[in-house]
Amino acid sequence: MTARSIAKKEAFVALKKALGKTFTLEADMIVAPPKPELGDLSFACFMLAKGMGRNPAEIATELAAKIGPSTMIKKISSAGPYVNFTFDDEAFGTHVLDDVLKSKKRYGRGTTGKGKRVLVEYAQPNTHKEFHVGHLRNAIYGQSIVNLVTANGYDTVAAAYIGDIGAHVAKAIWGFKKFYGDETIAKEDRAKVLGDAYTKATQYIDDHPEAKEEISDIQRKLEAEEQPWLGLWKETREWSLDEFRKVFAELGVKPKVWYFESEVEKPGKELVRKMLTDGIAKKSEGATIVDLADENLGAFLILKTDGSSLYATKDLALALQKDRDYAPDRQIFVIDVRQSLYMKQLFSALKRLDFHKELVHVGYEMVTLPDGAMSSRKGNIVRYDELRDAMFTALVDSTKLRHPEWKEKVVNANALTIALAAMKFMMLRQDPGKILVFDMEEAMATDGFTGPYILYTIARINSVHGKTKIASFPLASALTDPQEVQLLRKVSEYPGIVAQAGAEMRPSLVCLYAFELAQMFSRYYAEVHMIDEEQPSLTAARLGLADVVSSTLTNAMDLLGISVVKAM
Repeated sequence: MTARSIAKKEAFVALKKALGKTFTLEADMIVAPPKPELGDLSFACFMLAKGMGRNPAEIATELAAKIGPSTMIKKISSAGPYVNFTFDDEAFGTHVLDDVLKSKKRYGRGTTGKGKRVLVEYAQPNTHKEFHVGHLRNAIYGQSIVNLVTANGYDTVAAAYIGDIGAHVAKAIWGFKKFYGDETIAKEDRAKVLGDAYTKATQYIDDHPEAKEEISDIQRKLEAEEQPWLGLWKETREWSLDEFRKVFAELGVKPKVWYFESEVEKPGKELVRKMLTDGIAKKSEGATIVDLADENLGAFLILKTDGSSLYATKDLALALQKDRDYAPDRQIFVIDVRQSLYMKQLFSALKRLDFHKELVHVGYEMVTLPDGAMSSRKGNIVRYDELRDAMFTALVDSTKLRHPEWKEKVVNANALTIALAAMKFMMLRQDPGKILVFDMEEAMATDGFTGPYILYTIARINSVHGKTKIASFPLASALTDPQEVQLLRKVSEYPGIVAQAGAEMRPSLVCLYAFELAQMFSRYYAEVHMIDEEQPSLTAARLGLADVVSSTLTNAMDLLGISVVKAM
């Protein structure tokens, strides 16, 4: 048990004894006090007073008088309607230090999901398009959810789902054939050329609508596996997949399994036929639908009038396939919020197929740039590699200024790590339900609510050890400065943050926590003399505290998929 959970248990047991059988106490009734200066834990007497028909402040005073100190709790007091508990600094601090030092990289991890399996579907770029800034939020956010649910004890299956067939593929292949013909495309240009082919095809259709039928014909031929289109599809598909593998590896996006739309298209069509036979689906103006009007979800289109597949055709089959493959207790879908209605329709249709396991849509808003929205269709996207290279170049220049003695290899590795940290943190620090305006300069700042600021704090702690030969030795009894006490309190909150962030699938909570802890340490570092050669025991204890803060920040960054650096 963590220090905070032990202290809360002591408060619970003491309160329960004081209350007797007059009131059923629940653990979640003991929370943080309304004001920090009141203590560390608090119990509000409002509900109790209502049942007894008494003044809550009087009850709080009586309860506080009945409760004495315990191992982790030094003081019990009342303030208005609240019974407040204040931790014993030394006992509590000792336990926090032990928790972090013994658990190391596992500090903060919980067991809520023990014995349960979840499958997270994310990392869903379409082949024949470039991987751009808009794809980043899905991949980075999805991986953070994988990390969070895993940290809370779930057996987690991370699943990528690649859109490698459909209208966009037919359009890209048509554009590639028309505008690039039999050109030999350099390996490093392949992904960009496919993206350009898609954009050019889209723009051409605007002025030549007759081309739409040609593209539809290609889609039908691809679904029928006709040559030469099938061969061209296989070749160009691999170009995209090579690019995705490279990007995923660089971003630390690690799907355990890769699903492809092309693999579930035929099973999807077979499933649609069965749904028609079983009366779950019906024909409507030539198309196949599931009528969800009784749930106010309208008509769910699952097959086109010409028999071509839709996302729904494949998504229905995929959900069943994932269940057969891994039997998860819950499937989590990390998908754009603009698909919210569609996801409700999909889940409802699956229930009508007698599928009753938990299905959760975790939505996220679009990414824009300070100068406006992006669109693959219009060709005004910012490719991932363009953004990464711009940030990398800027960080290489600033790193060389700070460290002219560093070798080029070290400078480049450091700059890339910081660039990725800046990118990921900005993608995750904001709740996903809000449109994200990605500002490159703001993301790279080493002050403020940014990834580089957290990394700088960790690097600063690392550098402190080079200023003395005194070894760190965390000792709570020596850490009596109010800021040291508060730092230990803040470190103790981390397991609860991980649990809450995992339950709510909100990595932004981890971002905020890491920022607050880094801020708190920075103030401490500026105001407290950490190294005093004449007081080696105090210096050792303060270095130990710094190491505990660094370890906690590193664990938080790891949950966000962010690597740290030793120096900046």
